[in-house]
Amino acid sequence: MTNQNAFNSTSSSHTSVVAFRVAALSVLVLVLSLAANAAGKTKAAKPCEFSDASFDVATNAHALEDYQNAIAELLKEKKFKDLDCLANEARAGKTRFSGGAWKLRQLYIGLDSPRPGHPTEVEWKAHMKLIENWKDSYPKSVTAPIALAESYVSYGWAARGTGYSDDVSQSGWKLFGQRAAKAKQILNDAAVGGVKCPDWYIAMQLVSRAEGWPLEQARDLFLKAAKFEPGYQYYYRVFAGYLQPKWSGKEGDAARFAEEWADRIGGEAGDLLYYQIAEVIVCACADPEFGHFSWARAQKGFAALEKTYGPSLVSVNAFALMATKNTEWVLADTEFKRIGDQWVKDTWTSEQWFNQMRGLSAQLAPQKSALLGNRREAGDNQRTKEGQEYQKEAEHKLLAYEQKCLKEAGVGEPKFDVLLLVAKDGDIQDMKSDQTPGQFSTCVSRALYVAHANKETPLPAPPRDGYWVMITLDPSVVSASVK
Repeated sequence: MTNQNAFNSTSSSHTSVVAFRVAALSVLVLVLSLAANAAGKTKAAKPCEFSDASFDVATNAHALEDYQNAIAELLKEKKFKDLDCLANEARAGKTRFSGGAWKLRQLYIGLDSPRPGHPTEVEWKAHMKLIENWKDSYPKSVTAPIALAESYVSYGWAARGTGYSDDVSQSGWKLFGQRAAKAKQILNDAAVGGVKCPDWYIAMQLVSRAEGWPLEQARDLFLKAAKFEPGYQYYYRVFAGYLQPKWSGKEGDAARFAEEWADRIGGEAGDLLYYQIAEVIVCACADPEFGHFSWARAQKGFAALEKTYGPSLVSVNAFALMATKNTEWVLADTEFKRIGDQWVKDTWTSEQWFNQMRGLSAQLAPQKSALLGNRREAGDNQRTKEGQEYQKEAEHKLLAYEQKCLKEAGVGEPKFDVLLLVAKDGDIQDMKSDQTPGQFSTCVSRALYVAHANKETPLPAPPRDGYWVMITLDPSVVSASVK
């Protein structure tokens, strides 16, 4: 009986304990549920007071610059909390403007110097004091130390100047070095403090360029950056710039780097990155570096950019410049029409050059368009059986003219493609080419013009009147035929 009572007592006690635990668990679940709801309400933070909705890069070529200037104004007004809010929002959401520009990067550009124009020393000191104040007032800010470091790099360049190194004064070099070192110290301190932001690496890349780091050290920094945030295109663009001969690379290194990383990424995303790198290498100048980039791949990359992120008149300006560099006048004219009068100074350097290239494109585009049409017609002709037979007859008859010109010009010239419009009797009515003629091709063209003037028929009668045929003038082939 005692044992039974003991058992009952124990059982009753156990039941009470279980009931208590269940009740306690229920209370805990309720508490956690309420806490979760409260946390959910807390996480739904209010959007930042500043709105970037009015900065539309798709319709305004100066929208990014306007945004950067607006950010600079927030700094001048000491709206540090707003700046942190904007940066945190852009960082967390990885948000971009139309055309793919990260809002975070544009914000930092707006903070890296007194804007706009060419700041005086007084303006620089006021700017640096503002960011120092921000950093001190908000010690947990992720953005302030990076903005301060980038400002020190820019402040250093202001002391050095952007001219040739031989033109820099000793005091300029000293300030340049001191300010770059200060920027590096700020960044290293921020890293120790746990600051994590994609632009930290950009700031350090800017330091590496200012301090002239060895290429391998700069490459190691780039690889760490690309691993941290692979989609931050600015890492690739800054390092590609560092690979130019005027910095630490050799001719063509930037293009080879772009190809390497575009291939690694692959597909449209790889082509897109290739274009984004090419965009910072091309310039309205005589620098040959852009000439090492694949024009075909840059075109694919531009198409991928607009497909993925939408249009940006900043990129349309750059693409138009690329087209003029490749004498693609029809394409250039199309892009100039999209641009209208919204030219970008960083791309074209001067309005005069922009207008000159726009006018040249408008003038040459119809000619090039007609040439492309004639070339397509010649290709269609050559694909027929009678066209192939006529091609052989025409090339055989032209050989006599070419052999005469070979004696005058020699064989050391590249081949030259020329389109000929042939009348029904074999007379040549028109000659076209988009290549630069050499001595040999000029000689042949002149001989054919003389034949036309003398009412001779240098070619056999074609399958029909007004027949386009493509002839390749190749001195090496003519030389072999003579032997």
